[in-house]
Amino acid sequence: MSAQIPNTTPKEQEPFIPPYFMLILAAVGFIVALVVLLTQPQFTVVGWGGLGLGLLSLLAWVLMAPQQARALVTGRTALYGGTTILVSGLLIAALIGIYAFAKSRNVRIDLTQRENFSLTEQTRPVIQGLALEPNVPNIKIIAFYGAGQAGTRDQDSVLFDDYATTSQGKISYEFIDPDRNPTVAQQYNVTRAGQIVVVPLGADNAPVVDKAQTVNFLSQADLSNAILRVAASGDFRAYFLSVEGGLELEDSGVTGMASLNDSLKSRFNWNTQQVNFVDLTNPASGITLNDPAADGEALVIVGGSSALGEDQVKVITDYLDAGGDLVLMAAPINVDGSPALAVTESLNNYLFEKYGLRFRDDIILDETQAFQTPFAPVAGTFDSTQFVTSLFAGVRGAAMVMEQTRSIEVAATAPQGVTVTQIVSSADTSYAKIDPAVLSATEIEQVRAAEADTKGPFVLGATAENATTGSRVVLFGSMFVPANQYDQLRSLNVFNLDVALRSVAWVARFDEFFNQIPQLAEENRPEDAPIFVSAEANRNINLLTVVVMPFGVLLIGFLVWWNNRERAR
Repeated sequence: MSAQIPNTTPKEQEPFIPPYFMLILAAVGFIVALVVLLTQPQFTVVGWGGLGLGLLSLLAWVLMAPQQARALVTGRTALYGGTTILVSGLLIAALIGIYAFAKSRNVRIDLTQRENFSLTEQTRPVIQGLALEPNVPNIKIIAFYGAGQAGTRDQDSVLFDDYATTSQGKISYEFIDPDRNPTVAQQYNVTRAGQIVVVPLGADNAPVVDKAQTVNFLSQADLSNAILRVAASGDFRAYFLSVEGGLELEDSGVTGMASLNDSLKSRFNWNTQQVNFVDLTNPASGITLNDPAADGEALVIVGGSSALGEDQVKVITDYLDAGGDLVLMAAPINVDGSPALAVTESLNNYLFEKYGLRFRDDIILDETQAFQTPFAPVAGTFDSTQFVTSLFAGVRGAAMVMEQTRSIEVAATAPQGVTVTQIVSSADTSYAKIDPAVLSATEIEQVRAAEADTKGPFVLGATAENATTGSRVVLFGSMFVPANQYDQLRSLNVFNLDVALRSVAWVARFDEFFNQIPQLAEENRPEDAPIFVSAEANRNINLLTVVVMPFGVLLIGFLVWWNNRERAR
């Protein structure tokens, strides 16, 4: 039997450049072309260059190693590899066909337990209802996502698409990078990336910024509720009367009302404005009291160290007689004994005659139930039937700090057709002084209760509603009820700002309007229940994941290496 002579190429006939170098160059060229195709908006000259390099290098390899190229298409590799390529190609073609069919029919299946990428069964009919309501404005969802949230943006866009499709185009969405567009972010009071703003669109399809709602973290329930509030937001107005010695609406200091103003505007889409008597009486100002076009309206007077003139009183009384609504928070007594706004004789008599309420010219003190000073008595008695205070009546430790407050006199018999409710009262330990000198007292005895002082409890807040005219009035003995400084005391169950907000809402009947807006509750699902692990179980989990698994894999690898080493030897 003759020996087989291997088919070798003489050394002097081997190519200067090994053929596999051409395959490496071809792979590099094709990779460059693929990267350009996937990352650039257009297939640039770099991509064409990479594609050309790949094709030329592949052709060079065929010419330099024809036997290898022939074996690639005729040998066993081609037989089995070709079958694999054919099957893979058929599978990819089938998947493309299924995807094209599902996309053309808008078929979507959300496989997540929490339905992160589609509307829930609770949300979908509500959004469908908005599409059928002709009075609902077009709404835009503006997601302020930064460059580092590209993945979140891709995920959330699927859910936003479902909102847009289900609402039949009434809801649209847009992504804005707050770092690249800080002016737009500031316009919507966006302070960080990840916040979402829901804003109605006007007749010119421009966003109505002052009616925007902010969602701090994406939650389908919170986002849907913001959409519902925007869709149902009415025209509610609050006019804050600028008076001498009163609090300023946009003042962010401790005695300003910026917190109340922000709640009215940002949370509930109110139109707020600080006005004076000239604005209320001059048609050119654009302010119309008792405007029938408004869904609700309130005149708010906070403080006022000087009495009003008769013409000014008439502006207020005419407004109330025509069905207007008033929130009046009284300034304290003046050191010189001069009358303040709240005890202007004609206005005070009018309130008592028409509503059964008026302010006394006194100051209430309390050495036991007080916040830091006897001049800031703490009121902890709330009426549980009135909307203004009903939310806090059952809260343990709920209170209001009534700084430098007057007491309110309530008529023994309310005027005909008027319902009077005493909503806030001081403690039994409170007492009243009528001498203004107490405000400048230097001796503790001048501040303490005297035998002649009237003892509490006193009415410090009251409401009245006239069924004939529809007018509503809320009176508080302290002008500092809505001050910003009490916003920091909510954690201590001091609800000054909440009561002030609900007072404005009640007189304008916003509570009735707001209760008509459907609100979606966050569903409590079993998968959301927290999992609690005992200390022993936590120790076992750490042992398994930190020690057993990694070192076990390492041990198995060592054993495999050792066995192969013995076999090789």
